[in-house]
This record gives sequence, C-alpha cells and structure tokens, in this order.
Amino acid sequence: MVSVLLETFILLLILLVAAMLLSHGAEAVAMRYGANFAGSVVLALVTTLPEYMFVFWAATKGEYAMAVGSAVGAAAMLITLGYGLVIMTATSRTISRRPVEAVELTQETKIDAFYLVATALIALLLAVEGGGFDLKDGIILVLIFALYVYHITVGAVKFSNGHPIHGTRDDLYKGLILMALGGVITILVSERFVEAMLALSHQWGISPVAIAIVVGPIASELPEKLTAFMTVMRDGRLAEISVCNFIGSKVNHNSLLLGMLPLIAFYKGEGAVMGIVTPAFLAMTLLTLLAGASIARRRLERWQGWLFFALYAVPIYVALLAR
Repeated sequence: MVSVLLETFILLLILLVAAMLLSHGAEAVAMRYGANFAGSVVLALVTTLPEYMFVFWAATKGEYAMAVGSAVGAAAMLITLGYGLVIMTATSRTISRRPVEAVELTQETKIDAFYLVATALIALLLAVEGGGFDLKDGIILVLIFALYVYHITVGAVKFSNGHPIHGTRDDLYKGLILMALGGVITILVSERFVEAMLALSHQWGISPVAIAIVVGPIASELPEKLTAFMTVMRDGRLAEISVCNFIGSKVNHNSLLLGMLPLIAFYKGEGAVMGIVTPAFLAMTLLTLLAGASIARRRLERWQGWLFFALYAVPIYVALLAR
C-alpha cells in the first residue's frame, strides 16, 4: 500500500508541474487578446487539459462514475474555493500589492455568466431526461461549447482591433513551448495516475468516486488557481482574468467535458452513460447557479469571497457520503 500511495503522490506532483507549464504558457500566448478571451477560452481550455485526460482515461477504462466524480469535483472546487479565494485575495490589503475595494467586471462577462448558468441547467435537464447522457446529449453539449467559444472569440477580435498588441514574438514562442511541454507530460502521465488512484481506492476500501471528487481536482485545478492567485497578488485590478478563467473552465466542464463521456461510450459500443444525476452532481449544479448569479452582478465584494470559500464544504461533505 505504501508503494501505491508513494506512486500516486509522485504522479500528482508531476501533473502539478505539467499544469503549471500549461498555465504559464497559455498566459504568454493569450495576453494580447484581452482578459475575457484570455481567461475564458485560452487559459480555461488549456489549463483544463489535465482534467480532460483524467476523465478520458477513466472513461476508456469503463470507470464512468469516477470520470463524472472527477469532473464534478473539479467544477465544484473552481466555483467555491478558487472563485472565493480570488475575490478575497484581490480585496485584501495584506496579500495583494494593489488591492481593490471590490472586483469590478466588464460588460463582456455577462456572456460568461449566461453560459455558466445555461450549460449547468442544460446538462442537468439532459441527464434527468434520459437518466444519463446518450450520443444525442453529447453532441448537444459539444455544440453548446462551440457556440460559447464563437461568442467569446468575436469579442476578442473586436478587442484586438481596438487595442495595442502586447507581448513580443519571443514571448509567444516561449508560451508555445511551455504549452507543448506541459501537454506532452500530461498525456504521458495521466493514464497511470488514474490507475494508481483506482488501486489506492481498492486498497483503502474507499469509493473511487470519493477519491476522484477530492484528489482528482488537486492535480488538474490547483496549478490554475495558484497562477490566478499570483496574478491578483500582483494587482487586484487583474482579478477579472482569473475570474474569467474559472468561469471558462466551468463552462468547459458543463459542456465539452461532460459531452465527451457519451461520445467515448458510443465509440466503445456501450450505449448511454448512466448514473449522472448524483448528490454530487446536484450540489455542483446548485453551486454553479449561485456563482452565475454572483457574476451577473458584475461587482464582487469581499463577503462573497468568504461565502464561496465556505461553500467548498458542500462537495467535501458529499464526497464523504460517497464513501
């Protein structure tokens, strides 16, 4: 058991490093297209790669409950612990070098708030309608994600046409190299990490879903949060980039990531993926709706940070029930 635990820990550290490389590389590549596009599309899509690989390998091994648990755990962590700490850091006079009284979001974030709520509700309705996700549901979720990226990209083109270009070619090349390196490491290590977590859950007699809800998100989401915190520690006025990053990642989870599951099942000839509507899934949906309502106000105050930070206890409690 000690060897399995040690292997899981080492693989987790490697995935942390890979995700850090992805985060820093994506920042360098996306810096010229504005906070909304950089956070919601580029950073969100690239930094979610470890989670995609985790879910992909779990699904290909037939561990759909574990795949859903990881996706749900990561999403819940994003909109509670991550979202809350960014607000608290940006408004803290002792942590941020340039704190703000409140995080003010631009008009463009209304698009993110709309898709955040819409994808959460649509994913829930599709799961309830058939008791799970079938091929039709997967296609619908992927198309919704494509529509989201299109809307954000249109706004990014308008932004780039009206603002000066930031960053040099060298910055761009360095970013591409970091992203490629992080992506290769993630692809090579993620399958073995899933196998190690399965072995650990069997040895400890703990549900793989419970481990996936808590441990999986640490590997896939923690580096993204560290990057976000470092940004707002430098300047609280940059908090919108971090907020958009979390929103974009959450829309990823609600649409493309969940849509991947029935597509993989169809490819394997296994039909629909059942058992989606779990207490963890319902809790994640409720937390998402609360976050969407908060973002729609476009003014994030310190008390909201404390509220969402405390709400991380909800997915942890659900994970304990899954034991």
